[in-house]
Amino acid sequence: MALSPPGSHSPAHAGTMKIQRLFIYPVKSLRPVEVDSAEITNEGLRFDRQYVLVKPPTEQQPLAEHITIKWNYKLGLFHTAIDKSWSKLTITHVHAQEDAAITIPLTPSPLSLMDAPTYEVSIFGTKAPGIDMGETVAKYFGRHLGSETRLLYIGGNGQREIPGAAYLPKHYQALSIAVNDKLQPQRIRFADAAPLLITSTASEGDARKRLPPNARGEDVIVRFRPNIHVDVGEEVESYDEDSWSMLAIHSQVDRAQEVSVRCLFRTVRCLSLNVDLEKGGMIATNRQLYGLLAKDRRTNDKFPHKPVFGQYACAGPSGALLRVGDEVHVTERVSFANTPISPLPDGVSDAGSRASDASG
Repeated sequence: MALSPPGSHSPAHAGTMKIQRLFIYPVKSLRPVEVDSAEITNEGLRFDRQYVLVKPPTEQQPLAEHITIKWNYKLGLFHTAIDKSWSKLTITHVHAQEDAAITIPLTPSPLSLMDAPTYEVSIFGTKAPGIDMGETVAKYFGRHLGSETRLLYIGGNGQREIPGAAYLPKHYQALSIAVNDKLQPQRIRFADAAPLLITSTASEGDARKRLPPNARGEDVIVRFRPNIHVDVGEEVESYDEDSWSMLAIHSQVDRAQEVSVRCLFRTVRCLSLNVDLEKGGMIATNRQLYGLLAKDRRTNDKFPHKPVFGQYACAGPSGALLRVGDEVHVTERVSFANTPISPLPDGVSDAGSRASDASG
């Protein structure tokens, strides 16, 4: 896999949808690494959200509390980069005068973690063990964030259950979700709610138009934190992805490879849309995308007060590669805000995309 050079996004031909951008987030809530190819696993894209920053547990709070950009906008000041050998992850605080960067293994060796403390982390009601990455990296983040902070690597079997709380309010049972009846059920690492998040260029364009003219040149899509950004061309309307149910992605390199993508849920957005990624604070009111979208994009009836942008999704088979430029085809649509645990209405075909029952 290679890193994408900035500005290298080619437009889709008329009538053809293609992957325009791919993002992985090695550390949850930090800036992404943009790549031009990424491997699918049963927990999302490889290396995605395998690290998490936490407040360490206390006697009163036995679980480590994850630190999120939803509430701590300073996390937007940490940029991430992967070396050419895909072995090292460098994290840089872009405003720091001293100790600006630290490098850690992209994939720590099991031997190096053998004696490290492990903490339980709960995100949206489902838990996973996190292995502490040590004092040096803890001091680095603590210095820049101004509070005691630990960096944890996903432990145990490297995955956690998909939380029902993210799809239905107060529903804290885990969900069992499969792309189709031929592929294994999906899990996640430290992502909020799903293995993948998909957005489109048409919707990006609509969000950009809501900003004041002098702000429309910013890279808007990085505020939405997708994994897969699809160029839908000029003829597709914004928010067409609201109705996507199943996608097929065909490789431009291996024509025999087909990736199936199941769209799970219209993604309700949070206050992270209001982060100023250049300054690490809240952006000016007239550039706050949360409020700008909430005016008319409250289109998920399970969360009627929150704006919607993009689709949570899962994909398979594990081991397949996605590449910038791969063709994307919508193979099934729905006309309602489906959830992974809601039954399909009578007369609507799911063609293999029926949600599994929730599991404990």
